[in-house]
Amino acid sequence: MDFAMSLKDTEGWNQTRADWALLLSHNPELCLVAEVNGKAAGTITAINYENKVAWIGMVLVDRNYRGKGISKLLLNALIDKLGTCQSIKLDATPAGKKVYDKLGFAGEYDIVRMTTRKLRSPASVIGAAVELEGLTADKLKGVVAYDEQVFGVNRGKVVHNLAGRHRAKACCFTGAGDVAGYVLSRPGCHYTQVGPLVAATQAHARALLAHVLHTMEGQPVVVDVLAGHRDLVAWLAGWGFERERSFLRMYLKGNPYAGRPQQHFLIAGPELG
Repeated sequence: MDFAMSLKDTEGWNQTRADWALLLSHNPELCLVAEVNGKAAGTITAINYENKVAWIGMVLVDRNYRGKGISKLLLNALIDKLGTCQSIKLDATPAGKKVYDKLGFAGEYDIVRMTTRKLRSPASVIGAAVELEGLTADKLKGVVAYDEQVFGVNRGKVVHNLAGRHRAKACCFTGAGDVAGYVLSRPGCHYTQVGPLVAATQAHARALLAHVLHTMEGQPVVVDVLAGHRDLVAWLAGWGFERERSFLRMYLKGNPYAGRPQQHFLIAGPELG
């Protein structure tokens, strides 16, 4: 864990020990370390969602060992372990995409990372007139069920973990008695990460997001937005967010559990989907 954190810190990534612990608790056999002469040199993780979709993350290689094929070695070892999984997905940086292309990954859609060092509330926020609710244990059951429809597979353990870590900065709303949107957040080493955010409409997504962001004024915040939601990207600029970089969501073996991207506004993070 100390090596993983030092490697992540060198790259300026936002994950905490709690994030690594979540990955290890879900599928420890899919969290691998590469060693060179007995010295740790790189990491990779994966969460296997019901053997339908496996999510790869935390592909990191010590700068002293780059250019030696370590990331490819880690990826091939992990893909081999996931032999029966129907789809393997990840969110690739532009640099990582070159490696994933060679392994046969195909692109699905773009994601925009936006950050602000000091969140500011706009003079006015227009959102849908919806009644937002806190995440009680009963509501979490509905959140997990709705998230499965939008994300494509059940990731209840991840949803429960994130909700438990920052419940005060999370909410949902119901439509016709069922959960029809929710937002979660989690503390990071540099920013609070807001996401996942799923909702029936963009107006509802804005209402959920505005409710949570108003509690974070003056704080550093990061969001990863599906690039297709251009209006939301522009709306976030009004809160002081700026584009930092992009990711490309990619898949291997096919994409039978694509979910509903039109209702998926913010991802949980590149390592979680």
